[in-house]
Amino acid sequence: MKSTLFGTAYYAEYMPYDRIDTDFQLMKDAGMNVIRIAESTWSSYEPSDNVFDFTYLHKVLDAAAKYDISVIVGTPTYAIPSWLAKKYPDVMAVTPEGQNIYGRRQQHDITNPHFLFHAERIIRKMMEEVAANPQVIGYQIDNETRSGNGYSPENQKLFIEEMKKKYPDINKFNAEFGLNYWSNRIDSWDDMPDIRGTINGSLSAAYKAFLRDKITDYQQWQADIINEYKRDDQFITHNYDFSWDGFSYGIQPLVNQQDAAKAVNIAGVDIYHPTQNRFDGATIAFGGAIGRSLKKDNYLVLETQSQGRLDWLAYPGQLRQAYYSHLASGANGVMYWNWHSIHNSLESYWKGILSHDLIPGETYKELAFTRSEELKIDSHLQNLKKHCYAAIIADNRSLVGLDEFPIDDVSDVSVGEDDWSPKELSYNHILRWMYNACYKMNLETDIVYKDDIINADPEELVKKYPLLIAPSLYSATVELINSLRSYVEKGGNLVLGFKSLVSDEELKIYPDALPYHMTDMIGGSYDQITRPVDTTIKIEGREFNVSHWMELLRPQGTGEEIWGTYVHPCWDKYAAILHKKLYDSGNGTVTYIGCYMKCEGLTSILKKLVRRIGLSVPEEIFPIIVKSGTNALGEEITYYFNYSPRIELISILKDCTELISSDNYNRGDRISIGPWGIKIFVNR
Repeated sequence: MKSTLFGTAYYAEYMPYDRIDTDFQLMKDAGMNVIRIAESTWSSYEPSDNVFDFTYLHKVLDAAAKYDISVIVGTPTYAIPSWLAKKYPDVMAVTPEGQNIYGRRQQHDITNPHFLFHAERIIRKMMEEVAANPQVIGYQIDNETRSGNGYSPENQKLFIEEMKKKYPDINKFNAEFGLNYWSNRIDSWDDMPDIRGTINGSLSAAYKAFLRDKITDYQQWQADIINEYKRDDQFITHNYDFSWDGFSYGIQPLVNQQDAAKAVNIAGVDIYHPTQNRFDGATIAFGGAIGRSLKKDNYLVLETQSQGRLDWLAYPGQLRQAYYSHLASGANGVMYWNWHSIHNSLESYWKGILSHDLIPGETYKELAFTRSEELKIDSHLQNLKKHCYAAIIADNRSLVGLDEFPIDDVSDVSVGEDDWSPKELSYNHILRWMYNACYKMNLETDIVYKDDIINADPEELVKKYPLLIAPSLYSATVELINSLRSYVEKGGNLVLGFKSLVSDEELKIYPDALPYHMTDMIGGSYDQITRPVDTTIKIEGREFNVSHWMELLRPQGTGEEIWGTYVHPCWDKYAAILHKKLYDSGNGTVTYIGCYMKCEGLTSILKKLVRRIGLSVPEEIFPIIVKSGTNALGEEITYYFNYSPRIELISILKDCTELISSDNYNRGDRISIGPWGIKIFVNR
């Protein structure tokens, strides 16, 4: 890419009147060089069965050529036309709640043969129209793909066939899934009951894994079609999204994104984040870590908000800061949803760069200013390669495991509630708890997956990531556990969160001391768990609140250190955090955290560990966030962000130049960063 991409989603079909030239001139004036089109316009391009009209598509492509703006074309398959649902009612997915009713997007079954026939036809027709167009630089497969949550009889038959292949012996299948419980065992595959009624968490999780695999297959299927038409200089991407907790929050439970991304050349992500007093940059950084993880490379932000929802209107300066935050995380482009506020239907008040009056306002002006400023130093900001020395293991199987067997399965959820912790603790809450603690102490981290651990040479893994953090790795095969042991034996430092190494791939709980096959390395075990009430944890003389979950750890007396103890009249004899150094095998360490505590307590543990193992982190802590990497010119670039409404001071560590101002600084200088401000340094 000749420069970072900066643009927006644009749907001329949604406009109340034709203003394509006006819009493109405004985009050009704002420094935009790319638009995303077409992903949700199937009914415009095929208004009735086998009748095609690509008038709007060519109007937009012609304008893109006139104003020299590149185009990413999306396949329009995530929102089906009404005639398709009417002609083939079975296209609408059958879910545990019944069959979906047409209206919302992504309510169809992506395995349905009628859907696939018509989806392939519209994709091929579109590719014939656009593949040769020089403005088209790439293609987006579908949009935030979902399976439709399809539990149709046909899908369940496919699932049974997969189970037959994995478990040729039906008795082994019964044993692995524990189907003797409540007489659920089957002696013939023909006796498999409807999965929608199962009370077996392992079987339910296996079906959800099957649906995730169908998305992987579906994305590859679309990529294979596109590859028949696309030029060598065009790429394929997809906008992978996240779990939702009012904004983009954790890993997506419905998609194995690291598997699905094998279909694309460049990973894309959709990152929607809090703003105003809640803007801390953590969601942008987390989304960037996911983006980098999918192809082990830079990525595109295919969607982020300009205004967005009611509580997302950014304070002055925050849009600018957010844009640079994406680049500092390794994004090679940032695109906003949407160009304009929509005048009808569901997302009418998900506000765009332009408001409903379609007149450039403060949002447009700040983005245009930011881009004009950034373009002056763009060559220094392109293709930033991150060098993180810590990684966090993210895992869908463990996520679903904690969904099926919730941490907050208690008789009274109100007991022990705290304003600093979520009402119900999910896997993604624990993942973000650990990620955010690293982020706010300026320990930059990558996201990795099970296969990254299993397939790695342990010595090389230690060199790349001296620190590995596993938040509640509930589901872990023996192969993965052995790989983690090898990592520690070669000198790696492993942090295990509570409720880790509990079950195998099918969520069958190991019939042995927990954490399974790791008690010698942590120097302890537990057989009692409880929800903490009026309990704190003492760490180096300080006490921090504990909530939701605690394991009563029993040290073995084999050289482990107790880094945290419970403060409670009944539980004070148990350990809360154990740390052990393996002097006989490479000086690796394992730190086991047996409870969920206030984030400041977790941060104190991580800081102590980082000091022990000699990892270097900046002296600044949140609200000053430091991000660094190597740019396309081979220069070391360091970003400093002030995510606060106050002026903050930072220390200059090396002789450097601040790129935006062109000011030179010397090692040891103390300089200020204004509210919601940013400084970008290149070493001299």
